[in-house]
Amino acid sequence: MNTRPLLPQGAELLHPPTRNKVYISLLLAFALTLLPWMEQIRWLVPDFTLMVLLYWNIRAPRIASLGTAFSLGLLTDVARGVVFGLNALAYCIATFIVLLLQRRLEGFDVPRQSLQLSPILLGKEVLVLALGLAMGRGDADWRWLAAGIVAALLWPLLAWLVDRITAQAPASRQTPL
Repeated sequence: MNTRPLLPQGAELLHPPTRNKVYISLLLAFALTLLPWMEQIRWLVPDFTLMVLLYWNIRAPRIASLGTAFSLGLLTDVARGVVFGLNALAYCIATFIVLLLQRRLEGFDVPRQSLQLSPILLGKEVLVLALGLAMGRGDADWRWLAAGIVAALLWPLLAWLVDRITAQAPASRQTPL
């Protein structure tokens, strides 16, 4: 039986996420995504912006909403020089799914969240690749799907790091039945 209270308790009340914490962490993740990664490993680099966005969709859904996802997606499109709206659409779909499952996801511990989020993270890469190919982007490569798998594997580390940087209480350890 899930013994997690319906309302935040203890440390969650002491350090609620603020807009500044959320937006600064999203900007740092965006900067990390845009780093000039070596060409040989660029296809393995996950979308850190999406990962942090999904983290905040679970922890602070009223702050990190669909509008935030759309804005970050458009910024990513402009920065990467891809079809305008491609990442915005992918971010919005991923955010919508996570917001639908938010209450369920926040009840899981971090490794189980990783398992739950892995189809979404991989699905984002599949969507961007498929739409890119459909819209005539000839440089698409199936190796880019590995970034979704790497993102799922890095989820526990990212969640731990964002928890520490933003002084958030660690994710719940109980799992719902």
